[in-house]
Amino acid sequence: MTGPDDPAWRWEFRGEDFVYARLAEAQTTAEQMPSGVARDDELNRIDSLYLIANQHNIWMDARGRSSATCVTCGGSAGVPCTTMRGLARFWRTHPDYVPAWNQNIDDPACRSNIYKDYKKRTTIYQERKASLDAFYDRFDLEEAEGGERWRCKTCGAHGETWKPVPGAYDYPHAIGAAEHRHPTCPEGITT
Repeated sequence: MTGPDDPAWRWEFRGEDFVYARLAEAQTTAEQMPSGVARDDELNRIDSLYLIANQHNIWMDARGRSSATCVTCGGSAGVPCTTMRGLARFWRTHPDYVPAWNQNIDDPACRSNIYKDYKKRTTIYQERKASLDAFYDRFDLEEAEGGERWRCKTCGAHGETWKPVPGAYDYPHAIGAAEHRHPTCPEGITT
């Protein structure tokens, strides 16, 4: 948390300020274009970028203190948040751009999981669907003893019951355990 006594107070807002300044410049330029489809398309593009940026503002309380996190990102993602840093990359050649914001993407020596994740060019939905489709091809997820467990569709074997933790991660533990605990299924065995 930072405050007025910190010599680097508000440093975490510079990435946001940079993105909003560039968007304001782009909007001013677009508004000066002749009326028509090209102008409307550019204004819509800028509105979409504003909409993305708006969801990733770093939170500041009424006393002016920053929590160093934004509304939707955790502090572990860094400041400015990953989305703001990604938006800032639109203007990498601008003199006010700070290369350190995207060092984990642009510098091969510093690349992290963020780089690997975005280079996959897939969505969380696509990745989750692939793992769930593979699970449900072989297993069922059934309720048991106030929790859930996997059951093999071929032999009927099942795993231990996992009880959900309220407010915890949503991934069913039984799905992750099924293939690990039941890697092969002998034909014709039933329980």
